[in-house]
Amino acid sequence: MSGILIIGASHSGVAAAAALRTAKYDGCIKLVTQENVLPYHRPPLSKEALSRDEFTPTLLRPASFYASNEIDLVQGVKIVELNLEERHASAENGDLYSYDRLILAQGAEPRRLPPSVDVGAVAHYLRTHEDLAALKARLSAARSVVIVGGGLIGMEIAAIALAKGLEVTVIEAGPRLMERTVSKSIANYLLDRHLNKGLRIRLGSAVSSVRRDEDRSVDLVTLGGGEQIEADIVVVAIGAAPHEKLARDAGLKVENGILVSEAGLSSDPAVYAVGDCSAWYDPDLGRHIRNEAVNPGQDQAKIVASAITGTELPAKRLPRYWSHQAAIQLQMSGDVNGIDMEAVLNAPASGAFSVLGFRSDRLVAVQTINAPQQFGKLHDMIGMDRASLAAALDVEFPPPHHH
Repeated sequence: MSGILIIGASHSGVAAAAALRTAKYDGCIKLVTQENVLPYHRPPLSKEALSRDEFTPTLLRPASFYASNEIDLVQGVKIVELNLEERHASAENGDLYSYDRLILAQGAEPRRLPPSVDVGAVAHYLRTHEDLAALKARLSAARSVVIVGGGLIGMEIAAIALAKGLEVTVIEAGPRLMERTVSKSIANYLLDRHLNKGLRIRLGSAVSSVRRDEDRSVDLVTLGGGEQIEADIVVVAIGAAPHEKLARDAGLKVENGILVSEAGLSSDPAVYAVGDCSAWYDPDLGRHIRNEAVNPGQDQAKIVASAITGTELPAKRLPRYWSHQAAIQLQMSGDVNGIDMEAVLNAPASGAFSVLGFRSDRLVAVQTINAPQQFGKLHDMIGMDRASLAAALDVEFPPPHHH
């Protein structure tokens, strides 16, 4: 009896196994992972884990969970090939895993600088627990750090390094920080806070080379314009690339992620994909979207479990994201791209506020700073038009001034 094979045991892979059992699936479930540790929470790696001396990753589920739910967790095994016709996966060690249904949950890996730029593989990346250990060892002895990439992860690492008293320079190729994920007003607010703590920033700057100067034992980062910055350590956080090679080699449709339907089904009728490696069709937007966050991955896992067991699909929830930068907690929901108006709503606590993003008079995104209760309330209002929202919140919005 083949049952269900899940490749990848991070958030969405483990969630898929759990959701299948909740949906009363009683066949065999095999969960295969390359890592040799029990599945753990990844987001804290760029947040509190870096600042703590002792850090043991929080397990996604206790060890007993797998046995008590009859989930066969296979660790330290790398799957290298899929055979869709025969319905089996081959591991590097030669083992074959056959399946009736396959769920791909391999996640993503950090986008890397090309070897021509990172001469001698000097830069550090952060994705796994091993990466964390290597980075912490270097940071503890460092006085200065250059961070390439001003997105959420880059800024989380920057905030921690600043708090440790390091000299921190962030290099961002785009015109502003966190452009893909954060509204303009919140990005500006965060930048001000970090600048007050001594952050150095280079916007609109590309990195032309990273190399180690052994004589002076420093890393040298050269920018496109010729400027050179020295640091004890260089960390690169320029986004994540989905693990899609297995799927592509097997002939599945792939385009910045494994393309799946709104029920998570790939171009093969027996193969589903969830989490960071998957791009889900969004009927409202009419295109595929790849969500890099825990929360949508867990929702996708429930949808796939329902699709496989033939139970009713759960209602679709808007993805929520969060980020900790120093003492600032940022919560986000909705799509900040394509906003044509922003309004700021102050929260009762001092220094706490929300930014509402509108597109043609409809609320499409909410981002809050240190206002978790306000976030919970506003998150549920996404989709409302400006007039109804103003009435519901008992506030007045300024007349639209379009960007």
